[in-house]
Parts: sequence; C-alpha cells; structure tokens
Amino acid sequence: MTVEQSKDPPNSTGPRKTLRIMVNALIVVCAFVGIGIFLVQLDTAMILSAFTTQSNLLCVAAAVLTLARGHDGGKTGGGYTLFKGMALTSILLTFVITALVLKPFFGGTATGTRVSALADNLLHVVVPLLMFADFVLFEEKGNIKAWHPASWAAFPLYYVGYTAVYRALGGVYRFGNDTAAKFPYFFFDYETYGAARVATWFLLIAIGFIGFSYALFGFDRALAACKKRKA
Repeated sequence: MTVEQSKDPPNSTGPRKTLRIMVNALIVVCAFVGIGIFLVQLDTAMILSAFTTQSNLLCVAAAVLTLARGHDGGKTGGGYTLFKGMALTSILLTFVITALVLKPFFGGTATGTRVSALADNLLHVVVPLLMFADFVLFEEKGNIKAWHPASWAAFPLYYVGYTAVYRALGGVYRFGNDTAAKFPYFFFDYETYGAARVATWFLLIAIGFIGFSYALFGFDRALAACKKRKA
C-alpha cells in the first residue's frame, strides 16, 4: 500500500468530521425548533403548507442522510448529490425570497414577538447558511452533474402543485390575527393581481432559480478544478 492509498478520505476522521456532525445536527435542531415555535403560535395546516416549512424539512432529511452516510467524503453517489443540491437550492430560495421579496413587502414576522422572530431567523437565515456552509466546507466538489441544476426545480414545481391541491381541497392560510388567505404568498394570488402578473412573477422566480442553480454548479466545478491544481 502506497502513502497516497493509506490517506483517509476527506471528513472521515478528526476535527472535520466532528465539525460536520455539529453543522448537520444544528440544521436538524434549528429547523425543528423554528417549525415547532410556529406550530404553537399559528395554524398548523398553514405552517405545514408553507414553502419555508417544507424546504426546511427537506434540509432536515438531507442532514440526516449526511449523518447516516458517515461523512465518507468523496464517495458520494449521484442520487445523494442530486438530493443535497435540491435541498440546498430550495432553502436558499426560501432565504432569497424572504429577504428580497417578503420582508420588504410585509415586514416583521408572523406574530411580532421575540420568540416568533427567533423562529423566523432560524428557518429563513440560520438553516440556509448552515446548509451552504456544509456544501462549501465538506461536500466533495465536482460531483454535481450538468443536468442536476435543472432537476432541482422539481421541488419548487412540486410546491406549486401542492398549493393548488391544498386550495382545491378547501385549505386556507390562517395568520396570527385570525385572517384567512387563499394563497400562501402574494405572488400566488392571481385573483388579486391577475393571472398575467402572477405568471410573470413565477417566470422571474424560475429564471432566477435556474440561473442560481447553474451558478452553484459553476462554483462547484471551479472549486473542484482549484483542488485538482493544488493536488
């Protein structure tokens, strides 16, 4: 066995493995704490039907999968990489939409309390940043395929379908002030803003999502090339 062959794979032992365990455990804890707070404060059906909740639960599943795999570094299969990328881009969509669209449009948090502000920050800021940190610091680079970024749009598309079914079954979105809305976010509300404007918003979000996904793919390839040059 050569010296090169005896080297441990990335993240297999030592401080990096411990740090990755901590990061992924924090993803699970922060997501559950944030969702739990909102479940106590707000309508259960609304919270479980929010994209924020569902994208955070997707991240929980990705984090648990990472922990279960034992941090085997470069030994990452295509299905694992595809799933982790979908979770990462979906939670970053939550982060961006909240920061650039929902916060300026509505401001504040769902109930305006310190506890709800904590939940809001955990789900919209902390979990997205932890997921991105896990990708940058620990995932083996170069495993993302050229077709993965387009396929990551499956989760946002699923959510559009989920919302349509939820509304068709009579579901509403009840907020802390007891008001009920037919749509989870204003850019779904074709009754108020018209189908053309909603379609335009969806198109812009889709273009932004796919564009960002391919930028992440390019970033991954650049990091892989940089690592290869240093090897």
